[in-house]
Amino acid sequence: MTDATTLGSGIGWKERMGRVHFLVYVILALYVVIPLLSSRFLLPSNQLNITRQVSVYLILGVGMTFVIISKGIDLSVGATFGFTAAVSADLIKNFGLNVYLGIAFALLFGALLGALIGLMVTKLKVNAFIAGLGMLTAYRGLTHLYLGADVIVRLPKEIVFLGQGFIGFIPVPALLSILVALFGWWLLRYTRFGRYTVAIGSNEAACRVVAGIDVDRYKIAIFAFAGAMAGCGSILMVGRLNGTSAVLGQMYELHVIASVVMGGTTLYGGKGTILGTFLGVYTIGIIENGMVLIGADFHTQRVLIGFLLVLAVAFQGYRERKKGVMERR
Repeated sequence: MTDATTLGSGIGWKERMGRVHFLVYVILALYVVIPLLSSRFLLPSNQLNITRQVSVYLILGVGMTFVIISKGIDLSVGATFGFTAAVSADLIKNFGLNVYLGIAFALLFGALLGALIGLMVTKLKVNAFIAGLGMLTAYRGLTHLYLGADVIVRLPKEIVFLGQGFIGFIPVPALLSILVALFGWWLLRYTRFGRYTVAIGSNEAACRVVAGIDVDRYKIAIFAFAGAMAGCGSILMVGRLNGTSAVLGQMYELHVIASVVMGGTTLYGGKGTILGTFLGVYTIGIIENGMVLIGADFHTQRVLIGFLLVLAVAFQGYRERKKGVMERR
C-alpha cells in the first residue's frame, strides 16, 4: 500500500550527500582563490560580515525550499519581503504598535500574502510562475503606493538589535537565521507537513487519489509558510538598515531561487534539503563578498548570479535526463 511516507521518500542519502559535497568543494575552492585576490577576505571581521549578509537570504531560502520541493515557485518573495517591511515598520514607527506585536504582525502579514498566491494556484488554477509574477508586480506596486517617496528610519532599539546586534561575537541575524534553518530542517524531515510537501512535489496525483491528502490545503500552507519567512527576514533587514523604503527587496527573488536551486532542490519537485539551501546561500554570499573586495560592481554580481542560476537548472536537467536513461535500461 502506497502512503504519503513512501511518496515523500524523495532523495536518497547517497545522492543528497553527493550534491552537498559538491558545494562544500566549491566553498573550499573559494576560500583558496579569493584570499589570493584580496588579503581582507579571511579577516575575522569580514567572515562575520558574510554571516550577517547571508542571514536574510537564508531565512527566505528556507521558505522557498518548501515551495520548490512541492513543485511550485514563488517569484513574489522579494516583493512580499518589501511590502511586509514597509507596513510593519510604518505601524511600529508611526502608529506606535508594540515592537513584539509588530514582529508578530510581519510574520502573519507575510503569511497572508503568501497564502493569497497559494489560493490562486489551488482555487483559480493559475500556474505558480504566473501567480508569483503577477503578485510580484502587484505587491511592489502596493509598496510604492503605501510609502510613495517616503523613507521610514530610526526604528526602536529592539528592532535595530535584531539586525545589528551581537550575542558575544556572533551577529544576532546570523544566529536567528541558523535557528530558522534548523526549524525548517526539523519541519521538512520530521513532520507531516514536511513529508507531505515532498510527497506533493513527487507525485501530486497519487497524493490526492492514493494517499487521500488534501493537496490544496497543504499547498496554501506551503506558500503561507514561505510568506511568513519573508516577513521574518524583512524584520531583520529593517533592523539592519534601521529603516526601509519602497525599493527594499528588489531582485531578492533571483538571489533566493538561485541559492535554493544551487543547493540541490530540484525545480522538478520532490527533492531538496535545508542543508543544501544553506550551502547554496553561503556559496553565493562568499562570491558576492569576494567580488566586492576586489572592486566588482553591483551589476556584475547580478550577471554572475543569473548565470549561476541558469547553470544550476541546466545541471539539474542533465541529472534528470541521465537518471531517466538509467531507469529505462
